[in-house]
Amino acid sequence: MIGDNPAARILAILELGIRQDQKTNCRDVWRTLLNVENGNDALLMSRLGKLMELPEQAIQIIKKDFPNQKNTYKHWSAQIHKAFSEQNLNSSWQTFRVHIDEHTLIYLRLTADLMQIKSSTSILTSENIQELKSKIDQLLSEVLAGDLEHEIKQYIARYLQKILISIDEYRISGALPIIESVEGAFGHAFFDENYRQAMAKTEIGTKIVSVLSALASAVTVALGAPQLPHAFQLLIERLK
Repeated sequence: MIGDNPAARILAILELGIRQDQKTNCRDVWRTLLNVENGNDALLMSRLGKLMELPEQAIQIIKKDFPNQKNTYKHWSAQIHKAFSEQNLNSSWQTFRVHIDEHTLIYLRLTADLMQIKSSTSILTSENIQELKSKIDQLLSEVLAGDLEHEIKQYIARYLQKILISIDEYRISGALPIIESVEGAFGHAFFDENYRQAMAKTEIGTKIVSVLSALASAVTVALGAPQLPHAFQLLIERLK
């Protein structure tokens, strides 16, 4: 993937897609590309919807940052739109794949390169993603098995589950939703005294702050920012 930007993310998925057997069922190919288990069509449609939003997100960035490059996105955006609108999930992958020609990928790669020059983001590797997910999974299990007050436990579990979803969908949505989910977990401490006390003065709370701080730092680097926002750092230090 060429950086963490919407053009790079859809390009990476399309490049995997063009290598799939065109005779395979379209829905099954999307399950493979978007890492969705067989039978979970609700999750498949949700992730497919997020993927379909990426071209417009890329176009808005190009219009703002590279106004002279609009001709370079017209072809790839039209072809991708046609592919999504004319595919048949119950038929073959060919109903989508036929619209993704070589020029679509070339121009889309140019767009991704331009965005990367502007943003200088980096990519979390598969190993990074798996390690982060494993730590949050373990943390969630410990929270659910712990002796926190029921309401506090539910709040923390909900935030951790949102973080897990953001990590699972990193290849589609990038690193920003992970940071936003972590911010939500910390930010709730501003409004809930009991929650703040649980995070600051219990053993599991201390571990949560430590793990989420490390996660936020890793993802912030991937986003191209040198450090966590100052207000975010102050909150973490207060909880510690």
